[in-house]
Amino acid sequence: MPEETTLPSSPSPLDQTVAALAAAYPGLRQTEPSKFGAPLADVRLTPQRTARFAWAGYEVQVSVGHEDHLDRDAPDSTALYREVRAHATLLVPQTVQVDGIGHVEWEMTNSRSEMGFPAAFAVAAADQHDPRFAAAVLSTVAKALAYARLATKHAVVQAEKAADEVRWESERPAGVSPRKWLRDKRAQRDAATS
Repeated sequence: MPEETTLPSSPSPLDQTVAALAAAYPGLRQTEPSKFGAPLADVRLTPQRTARFAWAGYEVQVSVGHEDHLDRDAPDSTALYREVRAHATLLVPQTVQVDGIGHVEWEMTNSRSEMGFPAAFAVAAADQHDPRFAAAVLSTVAKALAYARLATKHAVVQAEKAADEVRWESERPAGVSPRKWLRDKRAQRDAATS
């Protein structure tokens, strides 16, 4: 009699998402609502349907909408879904060291100086106990962190360009139009990088 073999089942969407997150964002953890020792797959929400995650200095705020008929392609569908929104921020601790330009009556401290990044949106299953719901929340967190990485790379490039323009202005010969000088310098930079 031939031996019966069972094919290994494919991992669930939640297992796949958690594995991908562990590889892309090692150490990602849920910080609010907190539950000591809870696995990442155990997505929890506050009564206001929010959650917070942390990774490598980034903080991701998640908000989940009410159950709704979000499938606009099938207007007769009775399926309910929830919109998931996540946006990442990065705390910028050195803002105290920045001097202002111009007159102010007095300086005030920004108690939460942070950079915000574009929000990520997704649709999740309506049932918060469905593993697909947790997978969608975690996937949206990952997308928000990916946006933060892209925006950070873009900010570095923009900061370098801004520094070039400050340097060029200090090098501008007297009598040369600032607009023409910058236009010529930008053209030289662009030609050198092409």
